[in-house]
Amino acid sequence: MRILLTELFLFLFIVGVFPAIGQSAESEWNEAGVRIVIPANQKREYFHQYDAFAVYGLPWDWHNSSGWGVKPKADFSLGVLSGGGETSIITSAGPGLILYKQGIGLAADVGINADILGRRHFGKQDFGSMVLFGAYMGLNYRFSNNIKIGYRLQHISNGHIFYPKGTPNPGLDTHLFGISYAF
Repeated sequence: MRILLTELFLFLFIVGVFPAIGQSAESEWNEAGVRIVIPANQKREYFHQYDAFAVYGLPWDWHNSSGWGVKPKADFSLGVLSGGGETSIITSAGPGLILYKQGIGLAADVGINADILGRRHFGKQDFGSMVLFGAYMGLNYRFSNNIKIGYRLQHISNGHIFYPKGTPNPGLDTHLFGISYAF
């Protein structure tokens, strides 16, 4: 929730303080790739995930004269999550922001997403629901040939909606490593 509020504050700050530098940009598919996901910590089960993803650029771009900018995007993914001897489909979609500097290939991104699992139980791990919420932050590097590599730290959980107060959150913290092609 804190990440969502931070993103919202950043977006409102940029739009409110820098409206003159906002530009209309083309809405288009920006990149597509694959990721491997490993757990950041082990709770009840060990998880791993593989997914394909795509990024759709939204029609705004705010930047200043020094080349620093922020662009909104929409992320989509479809993959397979395995843990506790069980395997299921996982899909996600949600908005994000990219912080970049023109002329260099390095960019940071943050975002939130809705995740849908094909099952809620994976061995001893019960996520409480097949619909989960996610938040992430990451770094990407774009090479001159439009190949990108990226790292993302992500948390998905049910937001503690389905469990009483004082119960540990049955979420999943993961490291995502990806390679993609930027259009």
